[in-house]
Amino acid sequence: MTELSEWDLVPDSDEVLSALPMIVAQVDADFRIKTVNRSESRIFRQVPAPGDRLEEVFRGRTVGAIATLIDKAQRTGTADDEINTGSELFWVTAKRLESAPLTLLVFQDRTSLTRSEQALVDLVKERSSFLASVSQELRTPLTAVLGYASLLAEPNPDLDEAARSAMVQDMTDQAWDLAGFVEDLLAVARTEIGELRVGRVPVNLSANVAQVIEAMGGRGGGVRVTGDRTITGVGDPAGFRQIVRNLLSNALIHGAEPVTVEVALSGRDVALSISDRGPGVPEGLAESMFEHHVAGSDLYAQGRVGIGLWISRELASLMGGRLSYRRESGESVFRATLPRLEAR
Repeated sequence: MTELSEWDLVPDSDEVLSALPMIVAQVDADFRIKTVNRSESRIFRQVPAPGDRLEEVFRGRTVGAIATLIDKAQRTGTADDEINTGSELFWVTAKRLESAPLTLLVFQDRTSLTRSEQALVDLVKERSSFLASVSQELRTPLTAVLGYASLLAEPNPDLDEAARSAMVQDMTDQAWDLAGFVEDLLAVARTEIGELRVGRVPVNLSANVAQVIEAMGGRGGGVRVTGDRTITGVGDPAGFRQIVRNLLSNALIHGAEPVTVEVALSGRDVALSISDRGPGVPEGLAESMFEHHVAGSDLYAQGRVGIGLWISRELASLMGGRLSYRRESGESVFRATLPRLEAR
């Protein structure tokens, strides 16, 4: 048995070059390809072969840039630059070879990396904009609560009981908005990391609507509830109440009274419809209300994050239902469905 020396184990140079992820080519003084290790790249206008000239092998807009790099490398020893083919980006290094009058060209595809870098930059910008909007939306109720708390904490004979009661009620309303907004933010965070979960238990629609209206305090006094109070669906009670809170808050802030909640059966589903007499959403923009982090700032008021309707639709979908919007007889109607209890 013949024993192999360490030199017998050295791989062939062509095999090494073919294993490299980048393109490596040798070009002579007449700008002709001598060797190239691979041909499967969009930088080539045709499959390269020994003897081909640069303009025959490479796409038109890159030939001049490559020739410039070769000239510089022959004068200085090495040169590199980024070359844009129009659809791809390559970092090209040209190296003069001392052993022969050749220039070694190395092409590193940076297209995916550049696109990933741009996606990261866009994500950072989006997050910064989102955080700025969140800060502004949190600041409004916090400022009101702190302001009223300061006034109520100081002895003031000019404040009668009615004024104090009104301040307390406004503090309660602002705190309710703040708690709901934080709840939406937590749900968004859980959604983005894939950890938003919902239960599948009986949900009495009217009873859960009543809980939300009670938590609203004085603002819930003008909401009228109609329909069969025994109607029960299957879903997550807390998630369903979050949907109701967002829809009622939306109607009271952006709509106009009267605000009506209707509970009804809908085939194998149960349906909750919340309607108001507000101006509604411009035609063609209804679906935009449900987009991630977009709805509020685009459709209603600058600075509002607009995640309530988006997360409400996500919750409805997770529970096997859906959330939709329509304009009907001068009213804006949001309709949320859940699977009917008997339909399981």
